[in-house]
Amino acid sequence: MSTPQTGRPVLPAPPEQLRALDFLLGHNECVGRPRPDGSPPTVMHMHGTPALGGSHLQVDVTWPGTMAGRWTFGWNPVDGELGVHYIADSGSRGSGSSPGWRDGELVVTGHYAVVELNAHRYVRDVFHRIDDDHFVSRSYARATPEEEWRPIDVFECHRVGDPAAW
Repeated sequence: MSTPQTGRPVLPAPPEQLRALDFLLGHNECVGRPRPDGSPPTVMHMHGTPALGGSHLQVDVTWPGTMAGRWTFGWNPVDGELGVHYIADSGSRGSGSSPGWRDGELVVTGHYAVVELNAHRYVRDVFHRIDDDHFVSRSYARATPEEEWRPIDVFECHRVGDPAAW
């Protein structure tokens, strides 16, 4: 559909399920848990921007000096869930889904080819929003659907920078 005045397409407003991911917009700095050996915790940066006219959300993730990846979130109205795709510069990639927010958490579960392990893994990422500028991200993995989820990472994430600059 386009407007008669301009001939430009009229883009629908982002679905509310995607707007519920606004906590990922802008710049977030995420710090991992203290390490048992006393070395500094892992730091991860996330930068979220609307994509495809706001119908999707793209989140670039970097672990400085190590690797980079990108999540793309989009609402699938047919299945009533978020579709999530992940790619990394290492070659790791996968797809997952989420029903959206449930009991204060956003849980994304998928199946990934993890190049760093030369294996496939089931991966679960759980986001718990503390407030508009603070959330916790927990990641889990398992080799088969029957195994217990094993914790991989926990990050405390805080929005940084001037929101007006996004």
